[in-house]
Amino acid sequence: MSLKLVELQVALPRMNEIGKIQEQLQQQSGLAQAQLAAAMQKRQERAKRQVTSKQTTQSARWEKEKHGIQHKQDHPYKGKNIDLMG
Repeated sequence: MSLKLVELQVALPRMNEIGKIQEQLQQQSGLAQAQLAAAMQKRQERAKRQVTSKQTTQSARWEKEKHGIQHKQDHPYKGKNIDLMG
């Protein structure tokens, strides 16, 4: 596969253009990866905060039950007494 002189005159300047285009494509993919990584990190931080807030409410509820601080609520239609006679 030999190239003629005229074909080389056309091909060599285009090689520089192709090199620049490839470099730009690589930079774009690197930037896209960086943006995705930053977005993922934000999601993980948000998820960490949500789990922590749920754990604190559950632990607070457990502490209340542990110390006997529990408000008993009456059921709207269930009775309070059990009928053993009948």
